[in-house]
Amino acid sequence: MATGPAVAEESEIIKWKEVGGWTVASDTSMEGSCFITSIFEGGIRLRLGFYPKGSESPLYMSFASDDWKSLEVGKDYDLTFRFDKSDPWSAAATAAGDESGKFLFVNVTDAEFLTGFVRKRTLAIAFDDRVVANLSLRGTGPAAEELLKCQRAVDEIIADEGRKSKEKKSDPFNAPNEKRSARDPFSL
Repeated sequence: MATGPAVAEESEIIKWKEVGGWTVASDTSMEGSCFITSIFEGGIRLRLGFYPKGSESPLYMSFASDDWKSLEVGKDYDLTFRFDKSDPWSAAATAAGDESGKFLFVNVTDAEFLTGFVRKRTLAIAFDDRVVANLSLRGTGPAAEELLKCQRAVDEIIADEGRKSKEKKSDPFNAPNEKRSARDPFSL
C-alpha cells in the first residue's frame, strides 16, 4: 500500500467535486477511499485522504514536487510540520513512486490533525531545518466536509454490495447464468 497515496492512474480516480480550490475524489486503487488534493505555488501537490477500512492508520498525507528528483524510494525522511505558529511536530515521511514521479507520504494517526488542517491557515513542511513547502490551507473546511461526504457515500456503496453478495450466497437458486446447466429447467 506504500505506493497508493499519490500514484494512482488517472483511470483509477473518480472525481467527486471541486470545492474551494481542492479536488475531492475517490481512488479505486485504494478500495474507493476518498481524498482531497490541491496544487500549490511552486508546483507542490498535496493529497490528504482516508486509507481503506481496516488499515493501521486512518489517514495519510502525501506531497510531491517535480523538483524533488533526489528522493530515494523506500527511504524515510525526518520532516517537521507546523500549522500557523503552533508547536511543530516531527514525523517520518516515506518516499514512494517511480521514475515518472516520486512523492513523500506520512501516515496520520493523530485524531486532532484533521481539525488543525481545517482550522489553520498554513502548513509549513521542513526538512533539515529548511522549509521545503509553505502551503495555504484556504478552502480546507469545505473540502474536508466534502471529503467526509464522499467517504460516507463510498462506504454505503461498499456496504450495499456486501449485502447483495450475501443475499446471492444465501439463495442457491440465484446462481450466475454461467454456472447453470443447459439442462436445468430452472435456468433463465
